[in-house]
Amino acid sequence: MRAQRIDGQTPGGKRTPLADVLPLATPFSVQIFPVYGCNLACAYCIHSVPPSERGFVAGKVMLDYDLYEKCIDGLTEFPQPLKMLRFAGTGEPLLHPRIADMVAYAAEHGVADTIDIVTNGLALTEDLSRALIDARLGRIRISIQGIDDAAYAHTSRSGVFRELVERIQFFYEHRGATRIYVKIIDCALKEGEEERFLEIFGDISDFIAVEHLIPAVPQIDYDQLGGAAEVTQNGAAVGSAAVCPQPFYMMQLNPDGMIVPCCSMETPYILGDLAKESMRAIWQGKKTEAFRRAQLTFNKDKYEVCAKCRQYQYAMFEEDILDGNAAELLQRGVIR
Repeated sequence: MRAQRIDGQTPGGKRTPLADVLPLATPFSVQIFPVYGCNLACAYCIHSVPPSERGFVAGKVMLDYDLYEKCIDGLTEFPQPLKMLRFAGTGEPLLHPRIADMVAYAAEHGVADTIDIVTNGLALTEDLSRALIDARLGRIRISIQGIDDAAYAHTSRSGVFRELVERIQFFYEHRGATRIYVKIIDCALKEGEEERFLEIFGDISDFIAVEHLIPAVPQIDYDQLGGAAEVTQNGAAVGSAAVCPQPFYMMQLNPDGMIVPCCSMETPYILGDLAKESMRAIWQGKKTEAFRRAQLTFNKDKYEVCAKCRQYQYAMFEEDILDGNAAELLQRGVIR
């Protein structure tokens, strides 16, 4: 197997102890959520939940390209490049008709050390693969839903799994400097199928892992899916952190142009409207500061979504924990 197995590791590599570097003049990462829609409805994802039961996610389906350009132009105002610009969110990024242009625009402006896309790979045609590689995509993370057509039955396409494998192989053979990370959720593997998963994808990816089902969507009964393990998505022990670290190192642009503080499946709070403010102004703004203060003073329950959210605990590492440093960070003036 050519691919490096990275179970239990973050795809971005070793993390920086967050408390040591706050406040950040430049966020570590910005997540672009380009499409609120998907070509799958996986049982563990919010797209398997009727829209009327989801809570507020975004007020628009597709991110306008001119607003995206404003985001990238705004990122050039930060003192350093981001560690990562990631196309992900509650939907399938490759469904955006200008996704390759988006990658190219970000790469041309040098706003991030790496540009990632998280995708199910089904829309990865040969033309799109070439366009993304030419656009200098840093890494594509492809989430596999199973290792046969039955796992993709709701797509109503025969031969879909074989086609997906062929498309990933094409991307791998033409990838240039772009790295491929192929992953699967443990609940998508039947007993004895892990070896077959590694056989199929181990030689057409650079990194590979079996990730863990996490209870990210309150509306889903995870017991019916075999139960969510008490480990993070990457397999680390779940901490008991009360402080969500995400608003201290990232922010997300939603399809409607709203900037939010995390990648929760339901929008907890709107930090700003990109049509009216710059990315840097929002990052340093009063709403963002107030949201962070609520975290550090253990008052996040004032935000209805935050009060019930545990998702961040399944997506964090030891270096992200701020609970023991909260008082010192406030004293240090991390929050103005």
